This record gives sequence, C-alpha cells and structure tokens, in this order.
Amino acid sequence: MLRRISGYIDRALELVGKTIAMLVFLMIGVIVFEMAARGLFDMPTSWAHEFTSWLLTLFIFLGGPWALAKGQFVRVDVFHAKMSPKKRALVDTFVSTLLFALFVAVLIWLGGKFAISSFHIGERSATGGWAGPVWVPKFAIPLGCILLSFAWISHLIRLWVAVVDGTNKEAENA
Repeated sequence: MLRRISGYIDRALELVGKTIAMLVFLMIGVIVFEMAARGLFDMPTSWAHEFTSWLLTLFIFLGGPWALAKGQFVRVDVFHAKMSPKKRALVDTFVSTLLFALFVAVLIWLGGKFAISSFHIGERSATGGWAGPVWVPKFAIPLGCILLSFAWISHLIRLWVAVVDGTNKEAENA
C-alpha cells in the first residue's frame, strides 16, 4: 500500500513537473522576442524581464518537487553517502524531516501570506509595460512547498520500503 501511495505521489509530481518544464519553450520565445525587439528594432520591452523571472519562479517552486521525487535534488553527501540504507532512512526521517518541516512551514506561512495579500489588493506588475497579476508567482511559493512536502513523504516511503525489502535502490537515489 505504501508503494502505491508513493507511486501516486510520484506520478502527480511528474505530471506537474513535465507541464512546468514545457514552459521553458514559452520562456525561450519571450527571450528571443525581447532580443529581437531590442537588437533589431531598438524597441526593448518593459515586461519581458519580469515575465521570464516569474516563469523562473514557477520552474523552481513547481518543478523542484519533481526533482526531489526523482532523487535529483541538491544534497550535501559528505556523510550521508557513507551511511547504511537504514541509517540514511533514520537520519532523513528524523533530522532531515525536522529541518525540512521548518523550512517548508516558513515558506508556506510567509509565501501564503504574501500571495493572499497580493490577491486581495489586486496587486499588479509595477513595470508599467503590462499589468500582470503579481499574486500568480507569489502563489507558486506555498503551492510548490506543499508539492515539495508530498515529494518528501514519497521519498521517506521509498527509503523505508528499500530498508524493509533489503534493496539499495532508493538509498542510491537519496
């Protein structure tokens, strides 16, 4: 049953991650448009830089959970790599989860507060070139952290399933 839960989480995160990854084509298009407008026509846009920054926010916060689920998240492995699968599972379950929970709780709390405030006041882009809703990238912060929490749960499930089964597959990805 735990494998099935982990599988559902991983598939959902993969769907979100691949969808967000497709936005890279939109980002490339905006950057090429800005380069052409600036370089060929001497007419720079006032919105392209901000829009691509917002897309980058979506890549980081909504694509990051997929990276964690795939075992591609950044980690300092000086000590962790030398541990047995059971010790890794114990460290991740207790120490890493505590640090992770503090990090995610602050981002959900503050990011959510900023996003809700932005939404309620109808905050728009201040660049003047467009009136993009600022709450959209701000909502990516708490949403991404919620997705990251699901990815962490799936990670822990896979760690412990690997310990119980005696396999080292998840420990190698951790």
